[in-house]
Amino acid sequence: MKNFAWKTVIFALIGALIPTQVKAVSFTATKEAGETLTTVQVIPSRPLSLDSISGTISQTNPANLFKIYLTGAKTFSATTKINPGSLADPQLFLFDSNGKGIYANDDESSNTKQATLPKGEFSPSNPGTYYLGISGFDYDPVGSKGKIFSDFPDVDFQTVLKPSGTGDGFQLEEFDGLILDSGSYNITLTGVQTAGAKAIPEASSGLGLLAFGVLSTGAIASRRRQRGRTINGIS
Repeated sequence: MKNFAWKTVIFALIGALIPTQVKAVSFTATKEAGETLTTVQVIPSRPLSLDSISGTISQTNPANLFKIYLTGAKTFSATTKINPGSLADPQLFLFDSNGKGIYANDDESSNTKQATLPKGEFSPSNPGTYYLGISGFDYDPVGSKGKIFSDFPDVDFQTVLKPSGTGDGFQLEEFDGLILDSGSYNITLTGVQTAGAKAIPEASSGLGLLAFGVLSTGAIASRRRQRGRTINGIS
């Protein structure tokens, strides 16, 4: 009876510790979302999956930059959505933890002006801190030597761009260019967590070890009690 009660407590504890579902969150940008590494919007939260970011591009705030955490394994993607009154022709940019360009997109295809940073070939494979930027068409990220990504007409609008401008290899300093568009935006995300967070642990790993350790401890204690009864002649 005591063994049954002990195991019941153990499994109740494990059940309470194992999350049934990792909560995903959406984030709405504040007026503090700037366009440089010193004015970047840090998303304050404990480690949580981040499935979307919303905000507004205006004439006085023509680009937004966000500090995010990618979980890696080429799972990252970012796609803008069309909403009433939204930013008509957005651009998306991803930078590494040092503010250097990774890839960018203006138009997902010839049929839409919405932007997409796809999974796969261009998506970073290493987890860690990155910066995600959004702006209207022709307002572009610049390093100390010029634009980080090549611009139209040197590249097609629909191209997923690697950094190849005169500012390639240099840290983002600012955005610059014509401010031709403004409006709200929504970016749907995959493979992203709130900034500065360690990767969300799998329940089957750390908690599995916890369960094994607790059960092993209970089994050892049970054997010791049984051995004590035998030695004392109580069998």
